[in-house]
This record gives sequence, structure tokens and C-alpha cells, in this order.
Amino acid sequence: MTGALAARWARTVVPSWTYRWLLPALWLGAIVASTVADSGTCSVENPTVCGPDRAFSLAVVACFASLALLWWQPSAAALAGVLFLVLELRYDDVAGAQVAWSIYGVLSALLLIWTFLSRRSQRSLSARMPRGQVQVPAAAPLGVTFWLLVAAGLVLVGAAGLGVMHALDQREETHVRRAVEKIAVVKGINDDGEVVLQLPDGATRSVLPLDDYDTGTQVPVLVDPADPHWLRLRAEPADNTYWYSVASAAWAVSFLFVLRDLRLRRARPRTSWSGPAMPVRIDRHYSDAFTVRSADGTVLLGFLHTEPDDLVPAHTAAPAKLTQEWAKTLRRYRGDALLVGDLAEGSWPTLMIGTHALRPTSPFRAPRQLPWYNETASRLPKDFKPAEDAPAPPPIEPAREVPTLPWEVPLRARSWWNLPALVAVLLVAPLAVGTFATWGDWCAAVLVTGIGAPLVHSLGTRALFRVTATATDLWIRTGWFEQRLSWRSVQSIEGDEDGLSLEAGDDWHVVGGIADKELTRVAGVFETLRLRSHTGLPEEPIARRPSPVLLINAIYVAVCVLILVLTRWNPF
Repeated sequence: MTGALAARWARTVVPSWTYRWLLPALWLGAIVASTVADSGTCSVENPTVCGPDRAFSLAVVACFASLALLWWQPSAAALAGVLFLVLELRYDDVAGAQVAWSIYGVLSALLLIWTFLSRRSQRSLSARMPRGQVQVPAAAPLGVTFWLLVAAGLVLVGAAGLGVMHALDQREETHVRRAVEKIAVVKGINDDGEVVLQLPDGATRSVLPLDDYDTGTQVPVLVDPADPHWLRLRAEPADNTYWYSVASAAWAVSFLFVLRDLRLRRARPRTSWSGPAMPVRIDRHYSDAFTVRSADGTVLLGFLHTEPDDLVPAHTAAPAKLTQEWAKTLRRYRGDALLVGDLAEGSWPTLMIGTHALRPTSPFRAPRQLPWYNETASRLPKDFKPAEDAPAPPPIEPAREVPTLPWEVPLRARSWWNLPALVAVLLVAPLAVGTFATWGDWCAAVLVTGIGAPLVHSLGTRALFRVTATATDLWIRTGWFEQRLSWRSVQSIEGDEDGLSLEAGDDWHVVGGIADKELTRVAGVFETLRLRSHTGLPEEPIARRPSPVLLINAIYVAVCVLILVLTRWNPF
């Protein structure tokens, strides 16, 4: 695949921000809209409002699956979003919730269609390139995989959940058969948020209701004469159908794991087979995957996790140590290879290096695309060693003049809204947590806390990213830590289109995000500082210290947890 055709292929990829950020934000908005619009109260005439509702228990699995699967299997998440829209329109009569989930469901359907068209276009573009047939050797036996074991465990979890629900329902039915109805009076709310009820005989009971009850209100209750501790509000029967949600969620995830295992086995046939091969260039990524580029190396197509399993023919008695060395060599390979199979996101192609096959262990993944950042292959694995036959990079000329130290390296312009968005999340998220907790919607409060933490980390990493050079060290602030790299430990510096690669000992450290126009100057300054530091003194170890992002993240989580605790024990 040439650079021009590869660039067209890359433009067909669905941007990851649509399903990793946009849809989760819309999902959260739909949850808020549903909570605000639902003004219904518990009713004796219709116990399903606050009591057991099997349809809702199954629908809530599709609702949460449409969010939880977005980062793992976007297509399955979009399908779950469409399914939940159908269930929402069928069983929910709250107009506000229907409108909110209709928007989310329609966008999920559009994402599903877009993904289908995208992968069809990718296969069409890759098919235009002339490809020869290559013989792929038979794969080694796979055996029982981790995914099958987890799937079997989830099946047992689902069955156990249904068993627990059946036992709880049987016990509840026993109480209901013996129960008598009485009229209780609401006396107030205790410190635990429970409603205190006074029965006709003067006894008081405390229950944690779903609805709000004013002091002095008379409510019908069921009391079991044989069990003085059992009491149920007539409008709020015991609801054990959440075990339906547990069982169905476990079985749904189990099905996805089994499906993944089947696709893995399909990509590793036990017999030799012939398939169309496409020339590509591969390189090791820091995630232990191979980066797959166009044949001329100009366009990054995606990432593929592979493993060799046919290093030695069956009739060859090679030592195990030699086999391990061959495997390490293949994992460090950089250069030309053949990709056999479909070149499309989600496919399971095989890489051929000579006569050796690298089998896929996960689907082919295209680079992530965000409005403020596009994923590159700038980082290298820890055990990376340049190939001996690779062309030597051009030498970096030391800079004649060094700026005043410490010197903040000029970086690419950040999106203007990074810092305002970070401040907005830090202000709005705790308010939302407090609001949901005050309303008694603890699920939404915990969900906002969980979603806000990685959002604060992501926005903080981009807004506060810094690279600072001193006379003795290079400080790189990214994520939760700042890494200190001593110039005395840097052996060489190499530059490419993604940034600067600094070799220190057995590791490579990549400094990305440098302004394109300043890359040559920064490389020269780094080379000068490296040469000046080589005074014969011993090398200093690489060190790290916490960055402001870690402090901000910790404060955010602590504030949200404090709000939850205070609201739980001291409700407003």
C-alpha cells in the first residue's frame, strides 16, 4: 500500500473521540435528563413503579453496556444503545427520558452505520493494491485460553445470581403470605436517612424508602406477625430483580469473550493456508504491539498485537533457549513484512516475516483520533534495539548558543480550551456529585466521580505538559509524574517526525509534542547539553517526582468522596 492510498485508508477511520468522549458525555446527559424528568411517585395501584420490574432490570443492562463497551467494543456498545432506545420507547412513558435517549440511540445507530461503512471502505481500498498469494504455515494448538476460563466463570456467576434471586423471592413470598396490612404514620427521618414509621400499636420501625414521605403522612404497610423485624411499604414491594441484571450482564460479557476466543481461533487455523499478502513496514511500539505502516513507511495504519508460534519445524530438534532467542529477535524486528488477511479495523490479520508467521492475539486497531491529539507511534519499547542493517540516522549538530537555563522547550500550540475545560470539570463535577447525592441517586453520583477522575487526568496531562532542560537534567512532565533524565546518562539523540529519541542505558525515552519549526533547534540544544555533561562523573539514575496533575487528581477524588460521605451521613 503506497503513501497516497494509505492516506486515503487512514481518512476512512472513525475518529475515536466520537465513541470515547462524545457518546459517554451524551449518555451522562441522558441519565441526568431522565432523572430530572421522572417525577413519578410510588403507587400502591402500580407496584412496578418502585417495586420489581423485570423489563427494567433487563433494559438497564443494555443501558450500561452502551457506555461500558464504548472503550472496548464500540460496535457492540452502539448496538446496545439502539436496543435500549427500543426498550425505552416501549416501556417508559416519561417524555423527557424518551427524548434524551432518542438522541443517544440515533447517534448510536449512526455510529454503527459509520463503522460498517468505514470498514467496508478500508477493505475496498486495501483490495485495490495488487497482492500475491503467500503460504502461511499451520498454527500451533491454542488450548484453553484465558478468555474461555473467564467466560465459564461468568456463566456460573449468572447462574448463581438467578439462584440467589429465586431464594430471596421464595423467602419474600413466605412473609407476604403471612403479612397483614396496617396504616403507619411517618414520624420523621433519622440520622441514617431512614423514615421512622409508627404502627397503630405504638411500635416504631425504620425503613429506607425509594420515595419521599412527609412527616405525618399515613402510608399502608405490610407487617409479618411471625417476624417482628419484617416490614414492607405497600407501594414499595421488595425488588430482587437486580439479580436479573447481574445474571444477564454476566452472560452478555461471557458471550463477548467466547466470540473473541472464536475469532482468535479462526485467525490461527491448524492447517497450512494461502492468503493475499500486502507489503507493509512494521516497528515495535511501547505497548509490545507492532506498528503497521504503509510500504514506504510514511503513513501509520494501526497497531497489531502478535506472537510467534511456529519458530521451529516439528522435525527440527532445536534447544529451547535457541527458540526463545528467535522469538525475542522477531519481537524486536523493524522493517518490511507481509500482512496476510483483511486490512481493516477489527480484523485479525497475520504478519509474515520471511517464512515465520506472527499470529494476531487481538484485533487490528487504527490510531486514536481526537480533536486535540492524534495517536502516533513515537514511543518505543523498553527492550528496543535498532536493527543492525537499518540506515544510521543523520547526526545532530550541536547548537552554538544555548538559551538561558532552565529552559522550557517550545511545544506545539495546545487547544485553547484545554485549561478552561479542566477548570470547568473541577467545578461542575463535584457540584453534580453533591446534587445527585442529595437527590438520593447514588449510582449517578458515583458514576460522575468515576468519569470525572480520568477526564481530569486527561485534560490535566494536556494542559500542564512541560519539558524543561537544565544544565544537568531534562525534566519531562506528563501524566501523574515528572521524569528526570540526567544528561550524563544520555548516550545519543535521534530525531524523527514524531519527536526526539534519547538513548539512556538500555532504554529509549521519547520527547514528543515539540513544535515542528523548533525541532531542529531543540535537538541541537539537547546535543550541546549532552556533550557538556560528559565530564567522566558516574551516571545518575532516572528519577521521578509527582506532578501537579497527580495533586489535582487526588484533590478532585478526595473532594468528591468527602461530598458523598457527608451527604450519606448528614443528608441535607
